Amino acid sequence: MISKSTKGLLVGMLALGLLVSPAASPAFAQSSSASLQAQIQALLAQVAALQAQLGVSAGASFTRDLTIGSTGADVTRLQQFLIARGHSIPAGATGYFGAQTRAAVAAFQAANGIAPAAGYFGPLTRAKVNGMIVVTPGTPGTPSTPNDDDDELEGGAGSVDSYELLGSLNSEEVGEDDEDVEVAGLEIEVDDGSDIELTAVRLVFDEGTADEDFEDYASEVSLWLDGEEVGRVDAEDFNDDNDWTATVSLDDGAIIRRGDIGELTVGISAQGNIDSADIGDTWTVDFRQIRFMDADGATVSEDPSTAARTFSFESFATAADVELTIREDDDEINDARTLEVDATNDMDDVEVLSFTMEAEGDSDITIDSLPITVTSTEGTGNDPDDLISALHLIVDGEEIASETLSTADADNSSEVVVFDDLEWTIEEGETAEVMVTADLYSIADTLDAGDTISFAFGETETNLATFDAEDESGENLGNADVTGSASSGAFDLRAAGIMVTFVSASETVTANDNAADNDVGTFRITFNVQAFGSDVYLARSADATTASTITASTGSAGHLYLVEDSGTATTDDLTDIVTEIGDASEASSNNFLLEEDEETELTITVVQTNDSAEDDGLYRVLLKAVAWATTDTTTWNLYDFDLEDFKTDPVNLN
Repeated sequence: MISKSTKGLLVGMLALGLLVSPAASPAFAQSSSASLQAQIQALLAQVAALQAQLGVSAGASFTRDLTIGSTGADVTRLQQFLIARGHSIPAGATGYFGAQTRAAVAAFQAANGIAPAAGYFGPLTRAKVNGMIVVTPGTPGTPSTPNDDDDELEGGAGSVDSYELLGSLNSEEVGEDDEDVEVAGLEIEVDDGSDIELTAVRLVFDEGTADEDFEDYASEVSLWLDGEEVGRVDAEDFNDDNDWTATVSLDDGAIIRRGDIGELTVGISAQGNIDSADIGDTWTVDFRQIRFMDADGATVSEDPSTAARTFSFESFATAADVELTIREDDDEINDARTLEVDATNDMDDVEVLSFTMEAEGDSDITIDSLPITVTSTEGTGNDPDDLISALHLIVDGEEIASETLSTADADNSSEVVVFDDLEWTIEEGETAEVMVTADLYSIADTLDAGDTISFAFGETETNLATFDAEDESGENLGNADVTGSASSGAFDLRAAGIMVTFVSASETVTANDNAADNDVGTFRITFNVQAFGSDVYLARSADATTASTITASTGSAGHLYLVEDSGTATTDDLTDIVTEIGDASEASSNNFLLEEDEETELTITVVQTNDSAEDDGLYRVLLKAVAWATTDTTTWNLYDFDLEDFKTDPVNLN
């Protein structure tokens, strides 16, 4: 372990240029002391160890942009560099640029005044990091000297065989604040006579639908050869005075070897805040002239004679394909059902709405406020705040906000409850599981048995001004960027009632002597009923209905079922019977008595007898309502929640 004092001394010597290779220092060269050489070797070993701790490699600068999904040795070195400077990457130096690395880059940018601190390792950040890297001196007798062999051109006279536009770059979108978005490219095929070095490229931009100066859209124009940056100029170099035309001189070393094909691309960096009226405007770019030098030193300038490519400037959200998707999640929570409330005590944290939110595209999404619509059928005043006192927002199992319903506003059947000041971020590609819970009043308060309440978060809510979601550039998501919805059924609030679950359904056909028009169909639907809050009575009778939807909450016909004959409801030639297996007993009125917290199975058997040709058809039976009451009566409450699966398969009767 190197001491703090030694670290300080070494870093200071490195910064001042005092620690150099002995071969580069006359004093070192003249010394023949073995002891001195040993000390030098030990000191150089300490330098190497210190550099390892600082997370940099000898002479290793960064030469390319890095972002989510990048891999390689340079990613590992960047991670080591960031960790050494206190920017946490919990997974360590893995060589994969993920969300943790992006967060560490953003922290480094913020600490070093680089804006925006978005976590993208682009030219500005790369230059800053490269300026902070310490280069290891050479070992004694082997001074560090640059190797320029890669910059030498081999061959004689050379030329370009062909220029072809890259088919993969066309109609590209450059988002606000995006850096170096490739919008056009050339495949340059060099003949076998000589390597060539590209020295300059003349570009011509032209307005498509744009009516503002190029610099109002773009901040920089860059050129890249096979993924390496070889030139960069300010966008203002392309201006109205030169008809948006300028020649970009390229860095030394932009070489394409003889017989090879190089890819030369144009990158555009956009302004961070393009005027909203200019979003969607198009430009074209044309490679008007390519200048290169061959191994004989001859310079050639020629027009590639390729077509212009069109590109557009878009909002950050559009270019990054940002989309916030809402999907319903847990059906057991969202489906209409009876919610048990207490006669005298409030009930807290009752789960009433479940959904997921996914950040699709290439951006995190930050949600600052989120509205939920609450709708009730409370009898007096129709106001949700008579039924619930507060809502809670749970994200991935942790409560992040709660809101109390106002009792001061006007009585309305619907009320919008807004969770605000959330500062909740969903990282790109991630999905958040969201739950809304409610604190319910008791029957002794303002809630009445039989009141219903429902909850919704969807297009109506995300179109409200109270919904605030932004992409990582700080732009609000537009209506088209938010899709999907989630809503609950209408929950029936009761201190006493029944819970109903499906058990089975079956259907059989009895044919008499294979003659026509005399089949008998037998249909059975079995379901479990549990009593809560009180003893309940269940009807022993059943009746066919032709109503596809039950509109009344009470009735006197007992359990209701619907028989479909080739899709049309019928009551013709039907008989039925209700049987029970379970904890229920027979009441004095011949109903079933089910004690509180007990459960039983009821089976409704329906028989359809075909006695004429007009009865021929495809038959099935659907359960529409379960009849129950808290007194021994023939006027029933009708339980009609979430019974869509309580049905038989269709069978043919003739």
